[in-house]
Amino acid sequence: MKNIVYLFLLVFLNGYSQTLEQLKIETKTFYDAHYNMDFDGIATLYHPGYFEKITKEEIAAKLDEQFQNDKTGIRFVFPTMNFSFGTIQEIEGKKYCVISFKNTYRVNFIDKLSDAEIQKNIASIQTNPKIKSVKYEAKRNSFFIEENVIWVAVFHSSTMDKWKFIEQNSKFRSFDEVLAPEIQKQLGL
Repeated sequence: MKNIVYLFLLVFLNGYSQTLEQLKIETKTFYDAHYNMDFDGIATLYHPGYFEKITKEEIAAKLDEQFQNDKTGIRFVFPTMNFSFGTIQEIEGKKYCVISFKNTYRVNFIDKLSDAEIQKNIASIQTNPKIKSVKYEAKRNSFFIEENVIWVAVFHSSTMDKWKFIEQNSKFRSFDEVLAPEIQKQLGL
C-alpha cells in the first residue's frame, strides 16, 4: 500500500514539475517576444479570449503602433527577468498560474519635451497604481519606468493544452472579459 501511495505522489509531483517547468519556458518566451518587439510572437501566446473581438493580426498591429510610432517608442530595458510564479490552481477544469515581476522599460520621445510636458507625463504615468517609479532622462528624452506586472497563465484544452497568457494591463480593457471576475477573485487578484 505504501508503494502505491509513493508511486502516486511521484507521478503527481512529476506531472506538476513538468507543468511548472513548461510554464517557466513559455513565460520566458512570452517575455522575450515583448523584449524583442516580436508582436506576432506576443499575439501567438495570448489567451484565445483576446481574439473573440479582434484578430491576431489586429492585435499585432496595435502592439506595433503602441511600441513604435511617430511620437514615442517603448523598449524593455532588461533582456532577462526574475518571475515569481504563484501556485498552479485548477479552477473549473482549467489550470491557472499568476505570474508577477517588476518590469523596467523606457518610453522614448521623438520630439524634445518641454518642462510642462515632462511634468504632465509623469503625473499621468503615476496614475497607474502598478507603477513603482518613473524618472525623466533628459539626455535620452525618455522616461525610465518600473512597473509591477501581473500575467495570468492558463492551460486547458481551449488553449490547445498549452500555456497562454492574459495581461493585467490598464490599456487592455478586456481583462475582465477574458478572465471572469470570480476566477480573478479565486486567484487573489
